Formats: sequence, structure tokens, C-alpha cells
Amino acid sequence: MKTRFVFKNDVHEVNAVIEGPEAWVNYIADQLGLGGECGWTTKISGPTEGPRADPDNFQKELPGPPPDPTKIPAVIREIGSFNPYDNDESFDPPKLDENELKMFINEMPEPEIPPESISTDPLTEEWLRLVLAIAVTEHGLSSLSPDVIHKLISDRTNQDEISVSLALKRLWNSGKVDRILTDSGYEYAPSPSWIQIYRE
Repeated sequence: MKTRFVFKNDVHEVNAVIEGPEAWVNYIADQLGLGGECGWTTKISGPTEGPRADPDNFQKELPGPPPDPTKIPAVIREIGSFNPYDNDESFDPPKLDENELKMFINEMPEPEIPPESISTDPLTEEWLRLVLAIAVTEHGLSSLSPDVIHKLISDRTNQDEISVSLALKRLWNSGKVDRILTDSGYEYAPSPSWIQIYRE
């Protein structure tokens, strides 16, 4: 049989409910200093967990069968033989075929400028959004460097690499892209909400 202890103090707006074996409930209520006219104990139906007078020995039973260590596959490796750099290439991002992607972008129609755009150069911003969206959704890349982005859109815009870098910084300041520091310099990753228009 389980016990439920309810404590309510309207003056201080305090409400507390403790539920469990009677001895455990009484112990916790005493430890918290609850009781008096504002608290009461009631017996409730339910599966018994067995009375435990000492709450330090109280253990919550987990659902399901107990774990079977024999079903866990063992990985035996000689001490000192593991080299984390053996498969170092597997951690590298997939390589981007810049020429193929550039040809694809050159064949695409000019992106439409949203009517609510307040950008000083909305066409360049839309090209940047398109390139980053393709790199993330189609090629599995998480970010691109400004020089790579410039190479990809150089034939479609009149922006040089410095202008592209400044445009990316403006997008970063407005929260549309994230700036990531890598060993070769800064790279930019698009915000998911910013490229959502090209995902739909």
C-alpha cells in the first residue's frame, strides 16, 4: 500500500505532494519540516514496493528485464595498439567538386529577390543563400570558405572576393550565417531557417 502526503500553505503559496511507501513518505516529510494543520497523509492503492524504514537503502526498480552482459559484444584490443589517426580521413568532410557545382550554378536561373528584403545588395545575398543551401543539403558540407564561395558565384555576380567576404560578415552580424574558425581561416555555415526556402 502506498501513501500520499499532501502539504499546502496558501499564505506562502507552497504545495508539496510526496508519494511512496509510508515509512519513506513520513521520513521525507519530517526532513522537510512539513506537517501541522497544513499537511495530511492518505493511503492510496497501488503495487507495494515493500516498506523501507531507511530511505538511504531505497532503490527504484527499473522496468524491463535485467541487463544481460553476455549479449554485449566484446571489443578486445591490445593495450596501446589503438591509434585514433588510423582512420583520420573518415573524419574529414566530403570533398566538394567545385567545377561541377560551378557549372550547375551557371545553368541556374537568377534567384528571385524576396519582396520583404531590406538588404543593400539583395541579389548577392540570394546567390550566397543559394550556394550555401546547395552545399549543405546536396553535398553534405557544413560550411564553406569565402574564397570557395567567390569562385562558385564569380560568373554570376560582379563581386570580388573582398566584397563576398564583407557580404558574409553582414550576414553573420544579422544572424543568417554562423562563422566558424578553422585551421585555414574563417568559414561560414548557413542558419537552417535562412536556407529553408530552398529546402521546400
